Amino acid sequence: MKKCAVINDLSGFGKCSLCAGIPVLSVLGAEAHPLPTAVLSAQTGYSSYLKIDLTEYMPSIFEEWKKMGVSFDGILTGYFSDEKQVDVVMDFAKASDALLLVDPVMGDSGEMYKGFSDSLCSKIKSLALMADIVTPNVTELYLLTGEQNIEKAAGILLESGIKTVIVTGIKKDNLIGNAVFEKGCRKEYFSACHKGSFSGTGDILSAAVMGKILAGSDAFSAVEAAAEFIALAIRDTDTENRNDGIAFEKFLYRLGRNPDET
Repeated sequence: MKKCAVINDLSGFGKCSLCAGIPVLSVLGAEAHPLPTAVLSAQTGYSSYLKIDLTEYMPSIFEEWKKMGVSFDGILTGYFSDEKQVDVVMDFAKASDALLLVDPVMGDSGEMYKGFSDSLCSKIKSLALMADIVTPNVTELYLLTGEQNIEKAAGILLESGIKTVIVTGIKKDNLIGNAVFEKGCRKEYFSACHKGSFSGTGDILSAAVMGKILAGSDAFSAVEAAAEFIALAIRDTDTENRNDGIAFEKFLYRLGRNPDET
């Protein structure tokens, strides 16, 4: 089995971050090896939550992994709560030849998330520029490049050396979807929009893309499968409680099966 280091927070409520990424990777046949950046009582979209920062423990965990002599096929990163965490992860990634997928968690709906600073976002940008694949939403794409036009912004990232840029949360008419950019190629995948965003969908998409690619898929078919899975789960979700995440668990078997299965 392919091994993937998953560096993200652990939230008790919200169906996001590690709680979403681990089952998605597992059903796709990848071993998920988590390293929490923080433990939260609930994800930060809720009106109240407790956060326990784990910055001081991360270097020691990486050192223990090094002592074990383990190697990874993939490294997937998400939420960071401190600039020092990003530095530690960059050192870890530089010492590995694993596929690096960075979900540059910084903001949404035109604003940075609460608790984020310009300096933290700058660090996350540095990590993103090391990646093979990045999965920013439209706001994060602008934060990474300073460019409002999606195609131009994706081009900037591709020119920097990133192989695949996956832009999420693009709204068009009554649709919402994702655009996948590689040099010389662009494809879009849209579905019906259910007004607003849901907790954890970005984590699910990035984990599904990583799992599919580790299993041999290309980025375009990986995004298509991930988008279909998320749309299916949203249709079965209580849209009045967006912070609670989507009902993805009962549909994991659909994500994990082979495309030619009925």
